[in-house]
Amino acid sequence: MSRPTLSVVVVTQDRAALLPRFLANVAPVADEIVAVDGGSKDATADVLQAHPKVRYARRDFDTFPRQKNHAISLATSDWVLVLDSDELLSAELRQALPNLLHACRKRWYKLPRYWLVSLDPPRYVHADALYPDHQLRLFRNAPFWRYEEQRVPLHERFPRDGRGPGKKLRRGHILHLDFMLNDRATREAKVARYEQVWPGHSANRAYLWEDLPHEMRACAEGLPDDPA
Repeated sequence: MSRPTLSVVVVTQDRAALLPRFLANVAPVADEIVAVDGGSKDATADVLQAHPKVRYARRDFDTFPRQKNHAISLATSDWVLVLDSDELLSAELRQALPNLLHACRKRWYKLPRYWLVSLDPPRYVHADALYPDHQLRLFRNAPFWRYEEQRVPLHERFPRDGRGPGKKLRRGHILHLDFMLNDRATREAKVARYEQVWPGHSANRAYLWEDLPHEMRACAEGLPDDPA
């Protein structure tokens, strides 16, 4: 029985500084990395095209669901893992992926996600809006798995009917670096943009984590092998 293959899919734009860390993190588990560039003006294209596992494509950005659907449509592996360029895989998740892909009856997995505020020591925000935060990111490569494009063009979601059997994991986290990379003013500007599209949604305010009832907790799984 052949080994199931995995396409890691990412849409990105003007992220040249982040991509080397991202690529080093996902390359050991990916058979291919499908990267769709929305029109970068920095060295994003050069970084991506220099990596041997990257399949690079360019598409002018319009909405996140359409951009990600285009990237998913380019994947050629048995399974697809959708990530953002400011996300990494925990060491435990990378170790678990081969077994997850071999599951005969599963069509999808929801992966837990830590919103990190520091790498040294590794800490994340524990708040109702941010943890536990399960993301349906890993699924079999089939035409069904396309984000709904007619809904709000933020916080994209797959159709609920027809997903088939899947599993929500409790361990094996995605590590989200947004809070580490963006200061308060930058995140306030993001919330203002999101509020114009989806007014009053709780997910918008979550970016201002300092205002939420929260506590800091250590990242139970540690960090990727190469977090630098």
